Amino acid sequence: MMKLAALLPVALTLGTAQQIEEARRFSLPNGLEEISGLAIASERSVFAHNDEHAIVYEIELERGRILRAFALGDPTLEGDFEGIARVGSRVFLITSDGLIYAANIGRHRQRVPYTVHDSGVGPHCEIEGLSASPQPGELLILCKRGRRGGMQTDARRLTVYRWSIDSEHALETPFLSLALSGFLTKEERPDFRPSGIDWDPNSGAIYIVSGRNRLMLTFDRRGTLLEKRRLTPRQHPMTEGIAMLGGRWIALADEGTATRRGRLTVYPAR
Repeated sequence: MMKLAALLPVALTLGTAQQIEEARRFSLPNGLEEISGLAIASERSVFAHNDEHAIVYEIELERGRILRAFALGDPTLEGDFEGIARVGSRVFLITSDGLIYAANIGRHRQRVPYTVHDSGVGPHCEIEGLSASPQPGELLILCKRGRRGGMQTDARRLTVYRWSIDSEHALETPFLSLALSGFLTKEERPDFRPSGIDWDPNSGAIYIVSGRNRLMLTFDRRGTLLEKRRLTPRQHPMTEGIAMLGGRWIALADEGTATRRGRLTVYPAR
């Protein structure tokens, strides 16, 4: 099995002093330099992907090892992938224009067949995240920003759609449609670009990160803001994915650059 870089010390302003002390941070391999999404794989690991190829990596959170990597299609499917979700024995990848690719979880180095579904959300907004849903048999689709002419998506609102698994087209009425003025300051709104989403089945809360202005927001399923946290620029230069693990851990993925590797940071939830 491949090993990631050695565990590095972390000094972040996320949560309590105990959280900061117990945090773990790993540098990601080249295949995940442009990491774009996270999903729960097990109690101790996450699935991750980059934004160009449909290769799914399972990363152990204790020592940062790659446990397996499998690809959708032969040759490997290419696209602008912006989010991943796991439901049962299947994974789902979504593109920025709303195509959802579904496949069974593969073994290490396996190529797996897939099906493709058009969520119908693409004409309304640019998509930036995917998550399991409080409603069984559905996924949550996170909008980054509305597209010109979109019927349901307003740039002044946070919008999350629902998609029934294996169907064509998401439900027309968004799962959440919240005015930014209700939970962001006037200074925060211009840079707000949602970049990752995850639903925590233990608490029932929905977590959304905005990499551009380094915010992590927690909502209940009715859209009430429960908590707002800030991420420091040094440690979280561009957060693209979030996964909540069993109410115990928060995993955050940060995209790399030509001179900086992608990063995976794991915090105690409380």
